[in-house]
Amino acid sequence: MNFLKLMNSAKERLSINDPFFNERTDLTLAILRSKGAIPFKRSQLNGGLHKQVAAAIVAAYEAGSSIDVTTRRSQTLHELGYSTKILDYLDNMVKQELLISQSKKADGRLYLGELLTTYLDHPVAA
Repeated sequence: MNFLKLMNSAKERLSINDPFFNERTDLTLAILRSKGAIPFKRSQLNGGLHKQVAAAIVAAYEAGSSIDVTTRRSQTLHELGYSTKILDYLDNMVKQELLISQSKKADGRLYLGELLTTYLDHPVAA
């Protein structure tokens, strides 16, 4: 599924306060931060964006779909109202093998890596 559509879906899902979805999102965000794919130092400023990116990953997982990055143009992302840092985050996830790509960058069809799928398959019980 197109990553920008996943970002929109994630924003909607976060706004309805689904506890199970939020738990999975928080778990995914913790993994992304612990692996250094998303920085933790500026979480006060960019925490909403970080959580939305994590939620987009969870939305892709729940839909059983890939994450399709159809553009790497920063200008296009900016014009559509998205942060240009998203590409950096996705590239870091590919480097950390949290997302699997055909190339060394987040381009084209991306699949969730083993670490993310393992934790999302078996969430921690409350």
